Amino acid sequence: MYVEKKNSPKQIFGKLRGLINPSNVMVNQISPSIKILRDVHIPTRDGSYLSANIYMPLQAGTFPALLSLHPARKDVLCKDGQMHIQFRFARQPGTINFSDETSFEAPDPDFWASHGYVVINIDKRGFGLSPKGIEPQKFFDQDEIENLYDAVEWAGVQSWSNGNVGLLGVSYLAINQYKVAAMQPTHLKAICPWEGVSDLYKDWFYPGGVREDGFTPFFSERIQQFGDAMDLRHEQSDHETRDDWWKSFVADFEEIKVPMLNCISFASQMMHTRGSDRAYKRAGSVQKWLYTHRGGEWTAYYSTEVNALMLKFFDRFLKETDNGMDEHPKVRLEIREFGDAVKEVRYEDQFPPKNVVWTPIYLDGQKKAMSLSGDGAESAPSFDLAKDSLQYAYIFEHNAEIVGPMKLTLYVELEGCDDANLFVGIQKFHNGEEVTFDGTYGFPNDIVTKTAQRVALRTANEDLSTPFSPEHDFDTLKPLQKGEVAKMELQLEPSATYFRKGDELRLVVQGRYFISGVKVNQPFTYKRSTEGYCKIHSSEQYRSELLMPVIEK
Repeated sequence: MYVEKKNSPKQIFGKLRGLINPSNVMVNQISPSIKILRDVHIPTRDGSYLSANIYMPLQAGTFPALLSLHPARKDVLCKDGQMHIQFRFARQPGTINFSDETSFEAPDPDFWASHGYVVINIDKRGFGLSPKGIEPQKFFDQDEIENLYDAVEWAGVQSWSNGNVGLLGVSYLAINQYKVAAMQPTHLKAICPWEGVSDLYKDWFYPGGVREDGFTPFFSERIQQFGDAMDLRHEQSDHETRDDWWKSFVADFEEIKVPMLNCISFASQMMHTRGSDRAYKRAGSVQKWLYTHRGGEWTAYYSTEVNALMLKFFDRFLKETDNGMDEHPKVRLEIREFGDAVKEVRYEDQFPPKNVVWTPIYLDGQKKAMSLSGDGAESAPSFDLAKDSLQYAYIFEHNAEIVGPMKLTLYVELEGCDDANLFVGIQKFHNGEEVTFDGTYGFPNDIVTKTAQRVALRTANEDLSTPFSPEHDFDTLKPLQKGEVAKMELQLEPSATYFRKGDELRLVVQGRYFISGVKVNQPFTYKRSTEGYCKIHSSEQYRSELLMPVIEK
C-alpha cells in the first residue's frame, strides 16, 4: 500500500509561520519614475469597455505594451500590510521580489516600465471596475477572448505605442493567451504564457477523465465572491465527458504564429504541466522557446534569471532589437536528483531531447517488479480499489536521466464494478529512502510524476496519439463488461529526474490520489474509487509496460 510521506515538524512550523508572515515575499514600493493611469476604459466591440491600470515610463517616446487580463481584480495589491492569500498558503522555495503595484500572477510593472514597456493590467468583464454583462461571466470563452483581442488592438494604436503588443502572465493570465494568439490580432507580436493549462477538461477539471474535487470548488466559490461569475463547479458536474462545451475553450494551436516563450513546470502536475507541453509542441510558431523547472511557480516567474530571459525575448520581438535571441538555445532543461537541489541546467534543441532512448520495462506481477526482458510468467495480481495498491520496482543498472513524459500501458480487469478511477505514480528511492520533490502550489513531498485515468474513458484517439504519447477524446463512456480485459494507455506528466545506479524507480497503481486533501497548501484532490477490485494482467498476450525516455549517463 502506498504511504504518503508526512510533513516534518520543521515543514509544519514553516507553514504556520508563512500563514502569518510570508517572510520570503519581498514587496517594494514602485519607482516614482513610473507614470500610473488608473481605471482607463478600453472600448470593446460590443459597445462596452474594460477597466485597466496602465503603467508607463515618464520620458517621452513610444513604447511596446504588455497586456494581461484576469478576474483577480487589478486593484487588489500587496499594499498597507495586505498580502495575496496564495502567498500565505503556498510554500515557495526561494525569495520572491516584486513591487506593490503587482497584481496576483501578473507582470511587475516596476520592472517592465523601468525597461521601457507600457504595462496594461485589465479587469475581466464583471470583475473589479469592469462592468457586468447581462449574464454571469464565463471564463476563457469567446467573449473573454474577443475582449482581450480588442484590448491588444487598442493598445497598438495609442499615441504612446510603437505598435507592438505582447501578452504575459502566469496561470489564468497564460491560459487566455492561446486563443487570442490563434486569432492573430494585427498588433500582437509575441506571447509568453508562463505555466497555463491548454485544455480545461484534460488538464484541470477532468485529467484522465477523473473529476477534480479540491481546487475547483474552492476556486468557483471564491471567484463568485469577487465578481459576476458562473458556477464553475456546477458546470463541471454537468459536463462529465469532453463534449462540445469543453472543446469550445481549446485554441487552434496550429494557428498561433507569433513568437512564443513558454514554460513547463515539472512541479505543476495534474494542472499546468501537460497543458504547457501540449501548447508548446502544437503551436505553429516558427520561433518558440521553452523554459523548464521544478521550483516554486512564482519563485521562478519573478526570478532574476527569468526576468532577464523574458526581457531578452520581448526586446527582440516588441522593440525589434538585434540582441541574439534568435540564436538563444530553444530549451532550458532543469534536471533534479534530490528535492530542492538542481543537479544540472543545460540547453537542448527540443523537448524531450533528441538523445532520449524510449525504453520499455515490463511489469511482472509475480515478482512485483519491472524488467527490461519481460520474460516473466503470466500474472494478474489484484488490489482493493478503495484502500490498496499494486507496486512494481525497477532498479537502475546504470546512471540515467528520465526526461520527458512516460507512457504506461496496462491490461486491466475489474471485479465488483464496471468502472474505476486509476491513479498511477512514480516514486524514487535512494539507499532505501524515498526522494521527494516540489509539487503544485509548493507542496514539498511530491513524487516524481503521476497521472490518472478513468477506465470507462480509456479509448485512445489513434489519429492524435503517437507511439510515445497517447491522446484521448474522453467523449464516450465504455464501462467494462464482466471478465473483460481492457487495454489502457496512460501518459504520466513530463518530468526530468536523475537516477543513480542502484536507485529504485517504483510504479504505484491505486484507486485514490497520492496526496490527501487535508494539506493546507495542496488544494487539489480527485474523485476516488470506492468499491471493487482491479487486476493488472501481465503476459505474452497482455504486455503491460512502462515506456521511459532514458538518457544513460
